Amino acid sequence: MELKDRLGLFQRELSYIADPEIKEFCTQLLAEADDYFFTVPASSSGKYHPSFALGNGGLVRHTKAVAYFVNEIIRPELEFGTITRRDADLLITAAIAHDIKKQGDGLEGHTVREHPLLASNYIKRIYNEYEWDTITPKDVVFMRNVVESHMGPWQEPKPSTRVQLILFYADFIASRKDIVGIDFIENGDNSAVEAYEKPVMTVDGYKFDFGKTKGMTIKEAYESNPGYIKWIAGKEDFGMVEVRNLVKEFLDRQ
Repeated sequence: MELKDRLGLFQRELSYIADPEIKEFCTQLLAEADDYFFTVPASSSGKYHPSFALGNGGLVRHTKAVAYFVNEIIRPELEFGTITRRDADLLITAAIAHDIKKQGDGLEGHTVREHPLLASNYIKRIYNEYEWDTITPKDVVFMRNVVESHMGPWQEPKPSTRVQLILFYADFIASRKDIVGIDFIENGDNSAVEAYEKPVMTVDGYKFDFGKTKGMTIKEAYESNPGYIKWIAGKEDFGMVEVRNLVKEFLDRQ
């Protein structure tokens, strides 16, 4: 994906940032992100995210939703004076970068548990590799601390400051499976992220759009990796109930 397309996807989110150099810093984070960041779903299993965050470009749509919620939360914080404009800009940048290393180096093909730390280290690298006039080591620590704690109570470090909790809550809300109706159609070209299309939900017609069997029918996936198909069928808390039911129906035929 060309640079103009990458930045075009985040035109609205970059507009949330008032400080020109912080906006430039965030732009550089997007410019050097791994290619997969712009194409993969937010969840390889579909368990933890709503439908708009699945399919091609789902991680981008999830990231945009998180940035939107962060921006909305900090608006009254700015009015109350409980956050500075600079910290608000840094927090929005952290929101855009929080899952930028969701699949690590991209070779794994799925979410890696240490992705908050990898994103934090990526922020540090971008800071160290370029000259910045006004962005300080303190600013970098601020962003890294927020990103590292965005998993909340389920991973260390846990959020403890006001700004850390803002990103955690925004990410948590954006990941609720029952969220619908968030409008991602903006001014300008947003065609590089395809809308999520619900797959054909029949045993013979369904094709996986996530995980190691992406693009395969259930039969093809079973022939390629029967253990994975049996795992889906046996996992009662598997996030995509319809898919699990189709897999169970397929296995019942065998």
